[in-house]
Amino acid sequence: MSKKRKKSRKNRGYPLAILIGFETKKAVMWQVFSKIVKPLETITITKRREQLADNELYNFHELVIDKLRQFIKEGIRSIIIVQPRNSHYSEIFQEHIKKHHKWLTHETSANLLSIGTIDGSVSNAEDVLELQQTKELQEIIAETTTKEAASIIEELEERLNRIDQGEIVLYSLQEIEELTYKQWKIGNRQPEYLMLSDSFLKNHKQKQRLNRLLQILNNKKVNIKIIDAETAAGERINQFGGLICFTKK
Repeated sequence: MSKKRKKSRKNRGYPLAILIGFETKKAVMWQVFSKIVKPLETITITKRREQLADNELYNFHELVIDKLRQFIKEGIRSIIIVQPRNSHYSEIFQEHIKKHHKWLTHETSANLLSIGTIDGSVSNAEDVLELQQTKELQEIIAETTTKEAASIIEELEERLNRIDQGEIVLYSLQEIEELTYKQWKIGNRQPEYLMLSDSFLKNHKQKQRLNRLLQILNNKKVNIKIIDAETAAGERINQFGGLICFTKK
């Protein structure tokens, strides 16, 4: 009797953004990875948005925020809103965030969101697939993730300035492996945030070794951010060799 083959887990790649499709009676949420888009949740309302009382619209937006919280804590702060043409759903939602969630809008906040808006629909997988083929979506993903990366670079500069005070930032694959695989000999540290340029990922000569590390860090819920090498943030990371790891105690 032949053994059953284990189903191979589809490679999702790495988290990039959260996609929110606002419709007249629902919000459809998806998680965007570097290789696939995965459905998250659909939040429905019983009336058309235009018929909602202020408190009902507030509650609807809060349900969306509640779903976003876990991903924000994991380091995903790029949000792409898809709305019907000529609607103001994105603007209204962003006003809600500014009014009720300043922890997501303050310039100095570690949770500062980068939000982009595109017209269209992502009600189902077919809509998402169609949108994925457009240049507009790719550009808005690049724009929002670049803004997010810029805020991360600011934090990098701050941490570099604190090295004399005991801050530890790693730049080599071997050091990050030692830290990840519990072989680190200096202090009780663990990985907190890993940044790498897409050119480093593409051109690395030991891809299997690098991908294994990235997968283990991803399983450990360590934030991983892949940044376009042609952006200012990517150029700064490449000055350190293309790979940077923040650590924490």
